[in-house]
Amino acid sequence: MSDDISNFVFGAIYRAKALDSHASSRRFNCYMPASPDIPARAYVADCWVCDAFGRVDPGLSHSPVPVLKEDLGSIINVVRQGMGL
Repeated sequence: MSDDISNFVFGAIYRAKALDSHASSRRFNCYMPASPDIPARAYVADCWVCDAFGRVDPGLSHSPVPVLKEDLGSIINVVRQGMGL
């Protein structure tokens, strides 16, 4: 990741480098940081397992999962903050 942007950007949807082992379907192959309060240089953060449009995996909708920054692929989409996710 670039030095001038946070490791975990709130509102960004990242393609997972590998399918999360907890995902209920192959469609949910993305991560979305769960909080705007993640420190800029965090190595791990709680993220929602979601699809490319930010729809959270219903099997994991009660709690985000910890994700390492090295498991994040590129940003593929952005959701507007305050969408009630």
